[in-house]
Amino acid sequence: MYNKKAMKLPIIFADTTPETSTQFTWESFVQKLSDFFLLPDNQGVNYLTRILVAIVLIVISFFVIRLITLAIKRAMGIKKKGPDIDASAKYFIVALIKVLMWIAVAFVVIEILKIDTTGIAGVTSAITVALGLSLQDLIGSLFSGVLLLQQKNIKTGEYISVSNAFGTCEGFVYNIHLFFTHLKTASGQIITIPNKNMVSAAITNYSRLDKRRLDFDVGLSYDVDVNKAKAVFTELVENETKALQDETRTVYISKLDSYSVQFRIRLWTTFDDYWTVYNALSEKVLLACRDNGFNIPSSTDYTVKKEPK
Repeated sequence: MYNKKAMKLPIIFADTTPETSTQFTWESFVQKLSDFFLLPDNQGVNYLTRILVAIVLIVISFFVIRLITLAIKRAMGIKKKGPDIDASAKYFIVALIKVLMWIAVAFVVIEILKIDTTGIAGVTSAITVALGLSLQDLIGSLFSGVLLLQQKNIKTGEYISVSNAFGTCEGFVYNIHLFFTHLKTASGQIITIPNKNMVSAAITNYSRLDKRRLDFDVGLSYDVDVNKAKAVFTELVENETKALQDETRTVYISKLDSYSVQFRIRLWTTFDDYWTVYNALSEKVLLACRDNGFNIPSSTDYTVKKEPK
């Protein structure tokens, strides 16, 4: 007979289950999640309340920032007549203020949620450096945009020509945004130029001044009667009604070309009338040359004689 009380299991068959189990259970997970959101912190406020307050703050900030933006636009005269501020500067300032307000809201939300940023300071610094290197052109364009508006070298609606290492383009200044300047060409196309390139470019402003000089060149053959040609062209410019009356109008020989005598017709006009006068003068000069028998030579009128070998 074996004594059952004296029987003991071998060690390998002993109950190894710990008294307190550390295995994952949904009940413990839900309990921890509930404690995280509902238990008050040392200030007596639970995290769920902080999240709700942050959400309400973001929603309220959205409408408040929108109202402030509209108020600033109206004060600057974007929607109605207001102070004499360039339209590009108005939109630039509004966009910048809007970004700054949202940054302020982000800091307040972080403070409400009690997010500890010390633990991620290293990661944040690394991300900041990486973003700084990748976005250095955009950051440079941002400060270049501020410089463009501060210097007032160009304004919305002015006709300019921009020359830099990438080439030359021209058009009306459509707007100046935070990072880019947009030009609208005469054919209705939009050219986007980074503000960084605008600052380093050579800019020709055609419309900053009220008037502009028009130089019109026409080449006539060498057998032309010079005095007669000058008299005919002088009569044309004297009868041009859109030319400025108080400015000098002249006709002279500007160059002796290989196959023609270059006459230059010079007058002054307003910027708005420049192309109107130029196109009208082109037609008048052509008709005058035909009526008076003036020959306008072309490249097909001449042949290049090769020397014999």
